[in-house]
Amino acid sequence: MPNKNMYHEFFGVSIKEADLLNKISDYKGGFLYKLIDPATAGNVKADIQAFLNKKGMHVIKTKFDDAAGKGFFYVRLGEDPAKESQRIQGFVSQLPEVEKFAFTLKPIQKQVTPQPPQV
Repeated sequence: MPNKNMYHEFFGVSIKEADLLNKISDYKGGFLYKLIDPATAGNVKADIQAFLNKKGMHVIKTKFDDAAGKGFFYVRLGEDPAKESQRIQGFVSQLPEVEKFAFTLKPIQKQVTPQPPQV
């Protein structure tokens, strides 16, 4: 059995898996993620898209806010959603650039700050 700190011992840094903010059973086809460093947004999008294509999952909708480091993918549900959710959870959680993610059907919501009335 490999040592949990093997990566740390070899590379001198430790990596942390991304946190899943809700339950794996909440998967209904969509997932939202937040990056540690927004500069890596393009690479992460490409990695996730390549993974989904490789696994035969069809992307229906995407939405990205690269400046904020957020992304959303909505995938057509297949014959076995439980297996799909496990695959997605396993892949996304091991990406070192991803801080946290959640299974959701709601894409990125822009925060709107109310502006004071002009007099």
